[in-house]
Amino acid sequence: MAVYSVLVIEHNWHLSKLIKANLQALGFEVREAVSKEHGLQRLEEGRPDLILLDLDLPAGLDFLSALRRRYTAEPVPVILIAGDPPNRHLLQQAEVRGHLLKPFGVPGLLEQVERLLGALPNA
Repeated sequence: MAVYSVLVIEHNWHLSKLIKANLQALGFEVREAVSKEHGLQRLEEGRPDLILLDLDLPAGLDFLSALRRRYTAEPVPVILIAGDPPNRHLLQQAEVRGHLLKPFGVPGLLEQVERLLGALPNA
């Protein structure tokens, strides 16, 4: 089975590590970033299969715009992580494929990841 790569862009260090640990335990390759700029640097390392993006991150929406410009032919699926529910217009406009509200549980995270990627690597 393929190894999927996930880019987690989350400014909360503890939450980022929790997400990373759970996804790595299932066989995902996980890269982390703490800012828009760091996320863009991570994209230089290679195209991820999925991005988990903290909507509360300063310039998080700017990152989404840059991502969409970079991968126009084959968009990278994005799951937004937010403290407050994002409005539907924002989700549609940003072409976001899923969202999680903080605090969220691991089952909810894995359900969204599996829905977007089709399978979990070691499930």
